[in-house]
Amino acid sequence: MTVEGVTFVVDVADTHERRRLGLGGRDGLEQDRGMWFDMGGTGSAGFWMRGMRFSIDIVWIADDFVVTGVAARLPFPEPGKSDSALPTYSSGVPIRYVLEINAGLAEEIGIGEGSVITFTPLP
Repeated sequence: MTVEGVTFVVDVADTHERRRLGLGGRDGLEQDRGMWFDMGGTGSAGFWMRGMRFSIDIVWIADDFVVTGVAARLPFPEPGKSDSALPTYSSGVPIRYVLEINAGLAEEIGIGEGSVITFTPLP
């Protein structure tokens, strides 16, 4: 997928279990990698950082593939923090998709409200 002229290879979280796990348990992402979430329908979405070991940006995306906002530089939780103590980050508006990328990349690339996501098949 491409946004603001930068192409990312993404893992797809398109089932309940994949969405629940997300990037949890991983040590990091390569700069050109991300995780794409298809929420299965349009609505408000909330994400937490359960099992995360690195900071990320969450890009909120409407069903027409237009970015509605970014939650930037979200910190990963301290080891051993209980699930009930984890904050939830909300889209604030109805969305269909979410892109998670390394912290700071959204700002660096210029991803923001109104950016458009496009897709290119892999060879």
